[in-house]
Amino acid sequence: MINIPILLIFLPVVTSILVYLFKWKHMNIVVLGSQLILTILAAIYFGHFYGQFEHTHLVLGGWDHRIGISLANDELSMSFIFLSIFTWWMVLAYTFKYGKTDHTFLFFLVFLQGVFLGLLQSNDLFNLFVFLELTTIIVTILIAYKKRGESFRAAIYYILLNTSGVLLFLIGIILIYFTFGTINIVYLHETLTPGDDTMVLRLSYILLMAGISVKSALFPVFTWLPKAHGAAQSAISALLSGLVVKGGIYLFFRMNFLYDNVGIHYGDFFYWVGALTAVVGVMFALSQKDIKQILAFHTVSQIGIIMMGLSSSDANTFYGGVLHTFNHAFFKSLLFLGAGVIIQVYRTKKVTEIRGVMRSMPVVSVFMIIGMLSITGAPFFNGFISKSIIKYGIEDSTIRYWILFAVNIGTATSFIKMSQIFFGPRTVSYPIKNMAQNFALFGFALGCITLGNFYIPFTESFFGIAYDQEFIHVGAFIDYAVTLGLGFMLYHFVISKDYKPIQNIRNFKLSFESANYVFIIYIVVMVTYFIWL
Repeated sequence: MINIPILLIFLPVVTSILVYLFKWKHMNIVVLGSQLILTILAAIYFGHFYGQFEHTHLVLGGWDHRIGISLANDELSMSFIFLSIFTWWMVLAYTFKYGKTDHTFLFFLVFLQGVFLGLLQSNDLFNLFVFLELTTIIVTILIAYKKRGESFRAAIYYILLNTSGVLLFLIGIILIYFTFGTINIVYLHETLTPGDDTMVLRLSYILLMAGISVKSALFPVFTWLPKAHGAAQSAISALLSGLVVKGGIYLFFRMNFLYDNVGIHYGDFFYWVGALTAVVGVMFALSQKDIKQILAFHTVSQIGIIMMGLSSSDANTFYGGVLHTFNHAFFKSLLFLGAGVIIQVYRTKKVTEIRGVMRSMPVVSVFMIIGMLSITGAPFFNGFISKSIIKYGIEDSTIRYWILFAVNIGTATSFIKMSQIFFGPRTVSYPIKNMAQNFALFGFALGCITLGNFYIPFTESFFGIAYDQEFIHVGAFIDYAVTLGLGFMLYHFVISKDYKPIQNIRNFKLSFESANYVFIIYIVVMVTYFIWL
């Protein structure tokens, strides 16, 4: 039982190798069988160790736990493991074609799952770095898989900028090992005290967080994300937005846990980084006409909202940010997959050129509307719950409350703009009844509704916290109606006019060289805040 974490990593890896070596046309069915075994193993492991995860620490090879390869799990890592397995189920279903298997694509897709599950379970910093680097490389290949100029450029931009972040992450690990002689996260958490708060330790924190900021697509180092999401296949965009970016958020949890007893106060800094990420992301989203770019920039914006919650010292608000991480995975994956079907049928990504989707594709339209209601925070949908928790947690600060309110209005405006695609006469024929794609859309849509109404068992099981506040009431419907009303006015009087400043925002591009200069400035600001202030 204690060795199941190893199987969770190596089962997808071995399966992917079999896919690559034995190019049987039904190999995707074998992958689904492997995925079923993986799901059962994770469920058995969680059920066996629930409430006693402190006993799951596993050191490979009989080495001392301070220097050996170490795996460990708790309720938080298990929640991400289940999210990962579910997301891969849906992506595999979305890309499933009976009797037709793209073996190379499937190899990288399944291999990535094993690597990502390793990232979630790693308890030593160097192993964490290895999985982080492997994730970067495989995602680069998947972004470039179309083998087009746009996808190659986006992939190169992604790997260069993310490699810069991973390199800083590695230097931070070296500083920790040089100072304390160990890289075991749990051991460091238990042994570090406020007396260890030295300049070297703070510098290691800055370097680790700089790398994590790139992975999480925080302001101002988010520029790789819209390029990657826009160029990749829709299934990969869903995986990137719904899960891979969350790997950075997960590392944010883990690294702050490592430094928890030192006394580094990160809340205010990362709140404002999150607020800027949310505001800038929604501004760029409002200016876009490409449906995938709209969704990509809203990933940036929603990551900002997540950070606004995670930066709080209040446990309820913090876990509101954690819950929004999961909620975003569901509704954004749903929106990207639905957009992929629409783009496939209409052969364009321009929202101004897509009309009559409701008549042409009613089932896909229903799923897309569920995703839109979720991301805009409609009552009874998952986005509403986590946004409400964060909102109530920061309402004592007027400026913080109004920043979140403004971002919500911008989000509503953006999806009011996108909703035009549903109206109009039927303009295309959609004879294809792809049940696998519909199943994937249904799975994510069901997740949006379930977490919007039955979130308490989830938060109790994985976070150990129960929200007893009643979020759905008359005032919630009034707030949502006001948000939609203001969003419609903003769209009708400003965004739809496509004024010159809006065009300038849409056409703004940041080269790789400029992105690195911005990254350096970001690091200098972090040094100033965490060392000199």
